[in-house]
Amino acid sequence: MGSKYKRVFEPITIKGLEFKNRIVCTPNVCGWGSRQGILTNEQSAYYERIASGGPSVVTIGNCSVNMKETSDEIHQLDMSEDKVIFGLHNLQNRITALNSILSAQLNYCGRIGWYPGSVHYAPSALPSPGALEHAEMTGIPPQEVFAMTPAKIQEVIGMYANAALRLKRAGFKMLQVHCAHNNLIGQFFSPISNFRTDQYGNRTLEDRARFGIEVLKAIRAKVGEGMVIDVRFSGEDVMPGGLQQDEAVAIGKLIEPYVDIFTISCAFHEHPSYIADKTTLSYLLPQLTLEEYTKPFKKALTDSKIVFTTNVVNLDNAEYILEEGIADFVGMFRPFLADPDIVKKYARGDVEDVNQCIRCEYHWSFMDFQPITCAVNPTCGREVEFPGGKVGKTDDPKKVMVVGSGPAGLQATLTATERGHEVVLYEMEDHLGGNLIKAADVPFKHEFKKYVNWIIPRVEKSGAKIVKGTKVDAAVVEQEKPDVLIMAMGAEDIVPQVPGINKPHVHFAWESDNGSVEVGDKIVIIGAGLVGSETALHLAREGKDVSLVEMCCEEDLTARNGIFGVPLKAYNAEAGTKRYYDNSLIEVTDTAVVIKNCKTGKIEQLEADTVLLAVGLKARKADVEALRHSIPEGDIYQVGDLVGGGTIGHATNSAFMVAAHL
Repeated sequence: MGSKYKRVFEPITIKGLEFKNRIVCTPNVCGWGSRQGILTNEQSAYYERIASGGPSVVTIGNCSVNMKETSDEIHQLDMSEDKVIFGLHNLQNRITALNSILSAQLNYCGRIGWYPGSVHYAPSALPSPGALEHAEMTGIPPQEVFAMTPAKIQEVIGMYANAALRLKRAGFKMLQVHCAHNNLIGQFFSPISNFRTDQYGNRTLEDRARFGIEVLKAIRAKVGEGMVIDVRFSGEDVMPGGLQQDEAVAIGKLIEPYVDIFTISCAFHEHPSYIADKTTLSYLLPQLTLEEYTKPFKKALTDSKIVFTTNVVNLDNAEYILEEGIADFVGMFRPFLADPDIVKKYARGDVEDVNQCIRCEYHWSFMDFQPITCAVNPTCGREVEFPGGKVGKTDDPKKVMVVGSGPAGLQATLTATERGHEVVLYEMEDHLGGNLIKAADVPFKHEFKKYVNWIIPRVEKSGAKIVKGTKVDAAVVEQEKPDVLIMAMGAEDIVPQVPGINKPHVHFAWESDNGSVEVGDKIVIIGAGLVGSETALHLAREGKDVSLVEMCCEEDLTARNGIFGVPLKAYNAEAGTKRYYDNSLIEVTDTAVVIKNCKTGKIEQLEADTVLLAVGLKARKADVEALRHSIPEGDIYQVGDLVGGGTIGHATNSAFMVAAHL
């Protein structure tokens, strides 16, 4: 008997190619390609692992049609030379054997190339908004952009066509052309980047679409009628003065005769102020973000199929999209990082066994010159070392003592027990979870809560001995006599030492998040990092009068908050949160907080009936020192917040790597 997801598992055939279900693993990169632009064993293993979990299509993302000329990643594939064919052919055969279809996304990034050596050719000699924003922040002028001559246009069209031919020679039956996110083809489509006055210019929609049409025509001429051509297409630039939805739909109709599938996305990837707002799988956004952008294309493009993407986290989302007729396929990427077997597990009815993506964006590590990984699945990106996500049994079982049950301690326990070690887990509180519980308590972070409810039961069933309510000291270690000690005590809240800090209306931000304390109507939050900003956003949306006080300047804080910095700032502004940058707390009174501007020295009082602390965390180093010599020092390890990081992803990955190699 099949699953209840009838639409998800309904096959469809396009140009003679059967898609076994409606789930597509959308274009993604893993940071494992060689700098020479050819496929590596690690990259192949990564895509094979995803394919083994059941999607109908797996798409290699952002393959440059000429990496020597245009590159926006350090380890992307270079489709400009025949040497790439060998590895792609072998991978294509293995993906086919797994009953999936391998596709590859062809791209020329144009003015948004960033890797040293890239030459910025574009429709017009205008730097991208992201480059201009970066220049304003750093004072370094943006790289020069060259307007493409007619001869250069024809040369680049040939690059796309020849790259497509190499995919065909590698055995591919499907490919994707990147027309979205203001890459080169999208730069021609958009009035914000195309100021030409010739036949490829901005005079009419037909002129703006011409370059993309000629690329698609050239590809079809090279690969023949049998190849399925998909395009990644922006439903809107989501930028002032950019491509609007009605224009995007009209351009879609112009290129539809040359396209079999449209994968709808939106926004500018390379613009720091927009990257996390629409195109990423952020916990700050509701699920199924792009519904409003996809529906017009499904209605207008009647001769092609539509893929819905972004903020799809499970097959219930997918079934809804298909049942409502919003799209013909549903694309996911990050959920396959968290659990590559997600499709098969849903098909079998093992939904509770799915390790669901928490939408934390930890996978962006590949943009920092590191291989991709996942916050909740530390085998992601390590498929060669841990095939099938398994660590394998040890030939030398040991007694392993884990101290602390935050995300690092939980992961260390799971991995060490899977290796076959005897594990005892100690937790000083009366419950497991540590700071993981606190991180999951903001209401809009409900996927984090699902992770808590996924990992803790697995630890409880792992076979490890669990001792709660016990503070570990050297005597406890001596009593257990472990062969290995893994210290995962985590971090504790920093409390500013100022007058009035112990008043009864002063609490930690996480206490407000979990409802353990009552808050009033005028709230001042000290610290505008991720914790403080998330708490502020939730309370402001509830109608509270919220002020954020932060010692950092606005620019440094935004950068420190990473990919969430800009959207958190924008959402808080929209919700009415007042922000006081460059200010430090100097006193708490019964009715206010007193703050001092770090630059001007100005003293100011902010009325407050509740003060919430989100100043940060400090590692429990005193606990480390108490245990540092409790067993032979070479068998003691520190993980999680004790070795930096401060994120769930750092905690789980650092703990996994220790436990997996015991």
